This record gives sequence, structure tokens and C-alpha cells, in this order.
Amino acid sequence: MELKRIFSKCLSNIGGGTNKDVRWYREERPKHVSKQNFFEQSVWAIWVSGMRRKSAEAFLNRAEEKGFDWDYTTVGSWNKDQLRDFMEKLHGRPIPARARKKWEAVYTIAKRVEGYSNEEHFRKSLFGGKVESKDLDGSDVRKLVNLELPFIAERNAHFIIRNMGGEVIKCDRWIEAFLEHYKITQGDLETKLVELQIPLGLFDIVFWAYCGLYGVKSLFLTLIKY
Repeated sequence: MELKRIFSKCLSNIGGGTNKDVRWYREERPKHVSKQNFFEQSVWAIWVSGMRRKSAEAFLNRAEEKGFDWDYTTVGSWNKDQLRDFMEKLHGRPIPARARKKWEAVYTIAKRVEGYSNEEHFRKSLFGGKVESKDLDGSDVRKLVNLELPFIAERNAHFIIRNMGGEVIKCDRWIEAFLEHYKITQGDLETKLVELQIPLGLFDIVFWAYCGLYGVKSLFLTLIKY
């Protein structure tokens, strides 16, 4: 497996450094661990799960119009009646069961985050006191999973840590196909990337963007050459 050539091929095919997702990874990801950062990425992970990104973006824009402002202090201050009123404004009556569960998860996380007395308390409790986002890694994924927050299991935990600025790979269907193709584990892949000095989060972004554009058939046509 010539991983460096595979990575370079995928990066080139999505436009290299001009690709919007690559630019986001390099320039726009959060630099510091914070309660707000964690809440925002948790909300995004909860809602994009099972939806296309554009659909999730459009839906959350509508949610903003109905009163969702992405601020954990606002959501955490709601009582149950306010939460229900917001959901009904957005979804109508009856509120779809899946939507209710997702908003209740968002509410639970907002309450949890609000409960930490300050940023230091939050960082120590969830991430071992890490301040710089670039220091987040697989150990923080495990800590997050162990919290047993709603809708934040293994995959979403990887997604949240990566989007907060950490270096991890979310094992989605594309990565699963890659691992199966080469008969390797995710640990093997991560070890090789570290050896090649390819950031895990960047590989994840590039590979995901490539597969999103070209699909799994093109993926294997590319891989068979390497």
C-alpha cells in the first residue's frame, strides 16, 4: 500500500489546498478547547448524522430562524416547556420522534456543559486539561464516549474531536471500505499516517471529500493502481 501516493492523488483530485474542506481544516478549525466549541460541534454531529451536509446546513438555518442560536447558555437555560415550544415552531405538531430525540440530546448536552463552573473545570473534566485543540487525539475520543452522552457514540465522538481541532479519523463507510480493501485495521492506518507525517484529521478530510465527489467505484479504481 503506497499510502502517500494515495493521499496525494486524492488531494490533487479534490483541488488540493484550494478545496474548501481542506481550507477549513487548515485555517478555520477552532484553535482552543472551549465549552462553546464542544457544544457547537456536538450539535452539528448530532444533526448531520443520517443527513447530507447541505440538508443539515439548511435545516439548522431554519432552526436558527425559530430561535436556536447555537449558544449553550441559551439552550441550557430553557425549561422543558420552552424546549417543546421551540420544537413545535420548527417541526409542527406532532413533533417527529427522531427530531424530538435529537433536540432532547442537544438540550441534555447544553445542560451538561452549562454545569461546569468555568472553562478550566470543563477542560479538566472532559479532556484532561488540554487547552490547545491540536492536542486532542484518540484518548479524548475514548473520554468522550465514556461520558455516554446521547447520540455521541464512537463515530460521532471521532467526528466531534476532529471538528474541534484534534487529529483523529472517523471510521465512516469510506474508511471502512479502505480498510477492507487493504485488509488492515484503523490502528494500522493511523500508525502509517503518523510515520508519513500526514495529519490524521487532514487524511480524514481529504479522503472523505474525495469519496463524496467521486464515489466508491472511483475510489477502488484509484486504489487498484496503488
